[in-house]
Amino acid sequence: MSSEVDRAARVAMAGIRVAVIAAGIQGRALVSVTYYLTVTICNVPGAVVARAAGCTRQNVAKSVAHVEERREDPAFDRVLSGIEQAFGGADA
Repeated sequence: MSSEVDRAARVAMAGIRVAVIAAGIQGRALVSVTYYLTVTICNVPGAVVARAAGCTRQNVAKSVAHVEERREDPAFDRVLSGIEQAFGGADA
């Protein structure tokens, strides 16, 4: 079961990553935003995201918290809102 869940998380992360790249997000933010959106849009637990990404749960938690802080910037928030709407999440 765990391997199927991890595989599904990797597929979700790959799709989200494409959307994040298309939105112009690059560098370290690309990884952080991918983790954040996988957790928030797909409701994948951080521990599963960490396993699928090959990192620690703490790394995912810090990434999610960092993106939540960055959402205070209206321009960044608009970009993320657009991605969320494209995936049918966050008040789409």
